[in-house]
Amino acid sequence: MPTADLPAPAFLREGGAMGALIQAFDWSGSALGAPADWPQSLKTAVGLALRAQQPMFIGWGPGLVSLYNDGYISILGAKHPRALGQPMSEVWGEIWDELRPLNEAVMRGESRSFQDQPFHLAGRDIEGPSYFSFTYTPLLDDGGEVAGIFCAAIETTSAVRLAQEADAVRVAQQALQASEERLRLATDAAEIAFWDVDVLNGTLIWQPRLREMFGFSDDAPLTLDDFSTGLHPEDREAVMAAFAAACDPRRRALYNVEFRTVGRDDGGRVRWVAAKGRGLFDASGACVRANGTAIDITARKASEQAMEVALEASRTGTFHWDIQENRLWWDAALDRLFGLRPGEGVRSLEQFIALVHPDDRAEVIRRCERCRDFADDFEMEFRVVYPDGSIHWLYDRGRTFLDAAGRAKTMTGACVDITDLWQAREALRRSDRQKDDFLATLAHELRNPLAPLRTGLHVLRRAADASGEAKKVHAIMERQLDHMVRLVDDLLDIARISQGKIALRHEPVALHTVLEQALDVSRPLMEAQGHTLEWEGADPHWQVVGDATRLVQVVGNLLNNAAKYTPSGGRVTLHAAEDGEMLRIDVQDTGIGIPPAMLDRVFDRFAQVQQHLERAQGGLGIGLSVVKSLVEMHGGRVAAHSAGPGEGSRFIVWLPRAQGPQADAAAGEAIAPIVPLHRKVLVVDDNRDAAATLAMVLKLGGHDVVVAHDGPAALELASRHEPSVIFLDIGMPGMNGFETAGRLRQLPGGGARTLVALTGWGSDGDRARSLSAGFDVHMTKPVEIRAVENLLAGLP
Repeated sequence: MPTADLPAPAFLREGGAMGALIQAFDWSGSALGAPADWPQSLKTAVGLALRAQQPMFIGWGPGLVSLYNDGYISILGAKHPRALGQPMSEVWGEIWDELRPLNEAVMRGESRSFQDQPFHLAGRDIEGPSYFSFTYTPLLDDGGEVAGIFCAAIETTSAVRLAQEADAVRVAQQALQASEERLRLATDAAEIAFWDVDVLNGTLIWQPRLREMFGFSDDAPLTLDDFSTGLHPEDREAVMAAFAAACDPRRRALYNVEFRTVGRDDGGRVRWVAAKGRGLFDASGACVRANGTAIDITARKASEQAMEVALEASRTGTFHWDIQENRLWWDAALDRLFGLRPGEGVRSLEQFIALVHPDDRAEVIRRCERCRDFADDFEMEFRVVYPDGSIHWLYDRGRTFLDAAGRAKTMTGACVDITDLWQAREALRRSDRQKDDFLATLAHELRNPLAPLRTGLHVLRRAADASGEAKKVHAIMERQLDHMVRLVDDLLDIARISQGKIALRHEPVALHTVLEQALDVSRPLMEAQGHTLEWEGADPHWQVVGDATRLVQVVGNLLNNAAKYTPSGGRVTLHAAEDGEMLRIDVQDTGIGIPPAMLDRVFDRFAQVQQHLERAQGGLGIGLSVVKSLVEMHGGRVAAHSAGPGEGSRFIVWLPRAQGPQADAAAGEAIAPIVPLHRKVLVVDDNRDAAATLAMVLKLGGHDVVVAHDGPAALELASRHEPSVIFLDIGMPGMNGFETAGRLRQLPGGGARTLVALTGWGSDGDRARSLSAGFDVHMTKPVEIRAVENLLAGLP
């Protein structure tokens, strides 16, 4: 018959919901039979379990029939209440392969203990494994034989996951790993102990394990005085008050305390103990007994202290946000990161946001709302303002967990103070900007002395004997000057690319035109080195979309590199081909090659191949970086190949193929020759050498030239000389070129004059500024003499 019709046995009374459920359960079909007929040892174990707050589970008999207390219901989840009276193999079918060997060991009389053991349990709301610290202990029947299993468990899922989220930085990770190892070593032999107090007589029934927690080495009877004396003086009052509240008939509070003990017989060793229990009251309401469990948590406390030290050392704090209830908890380490004093803890999202820098607050709110509404994770760098007004940077990362309905439920995460990192990062950015500005300025300053050198060489070439050693020397000097100009151009380009100041034209360009012009640029260097150049031409119908000048620069740089790093008398091959939707350009040489370790780095800015120093050609290690940047700006890619030192190199460029009418269709059309005219010219430059050499070149060309070295002199000469063309330097002291140009335009006939800007600044922005200031043409120093002659010849 159902046991609910019988009076409840004493061991089931005061047993909570599970005591009532066991009493009401129909045990007629179970091997256990009615509770009243159970062995006394089973009754005692069940009675202790039902009155304990710690989750406890009993498996009894050959089939390990399941019995458990109220605390264990949360672990079972949806398995309750049908788990009662069922074999353990059915209750825990999803993890039975893990439990079976444990159960078999316990039934052989062994005890087992586990710390933070993961299990994948069915029917739980949380994702991933659940973690438990638990002990398996044999239960003896009345004859002293093992008849069952007793399990006392603590779910540590939240603590484990919090620890996992807390290792946001490497220092904290290392500290936590060391702490976890110490915790593991300290808790290998840890067991849960039971205690029972006869309140009326003041005597204690303690297991040997609990005696060890108080440092008692003998088996002498214990009293409440022994218990009180064994407590740490700083904890004694609070613990005794909690015990009194549990035994108070009016309060009947749960006894749930953590305290320190001072070992009596082991030299005053201090341990931490977590104890739970309840008072047992007779029919009159008087407390007659109190019993429960205790566990040594010394290792856990050491771990918590180690974690706190690690978090403080790494300037890391952890938090937990109940999204649905809008309750926020964080540790003392996070208080410090937000500049809070003790007692100023934050308990809601609004309080947290109020501490964020006003300029970052809107974005923090937006991301928090995304976490709340769409279950996003949180990751952001933001600033906080301390009470003293100082600003600190934090890196915040949080993981969002969902409820059964898929809504954002909680978030756990960590914050790290990255103020020092952010300041270092900003200093690096400033240094990088300063470096780019320096390179651009250096390129500009180098152009000024190169200008008179180029024009001076042109004058000497025209004035010198056409034969003899002078012609050879002029050729050498011009090649070296061209090399210097290319280096300066590379310096300027790398700075402009870094600053995002390169603007490309996007128009159809015939590939063969690009390659022919690049060959024209590189041919003098090839001939000087005595190289054989192999080039079969390219299909005139192949087109790319881009900036022809920049593409010529790309191929020219690759050809010049091949010429420089190939021993005299080598071979350089230029080849073009179709490659799917791309057009491919190959530049291959028989030069010194590239070590395998350098292949991935040759396109890095300032990268140099550290080999064959005797082959050094004065490069800055920026030409290939410019190539890579320009190719990628055109939507292409570039790669380097080499079999190793001495095996030559191969560079391949892929560019997107253009569709449409053939570019440069007019390239083959005849152009009528321009008949040069003699003109009146004014040269204005504060660099006297540059002005003098340019004037010489123009005079040799038959032009009438006058020279000024500042703005006021230019205005005076322009009024008297009435030049039709004025070459005007921009960077003059006093009245600069822009102001002088404006004043020249205001003179009689100024609107009809051609104003040519001569400057070391050559970016697209510099050109646009010149044109907006009234110049007709912008030329970059050192100017090509042929370009000057073509300009003068082409004017009306």
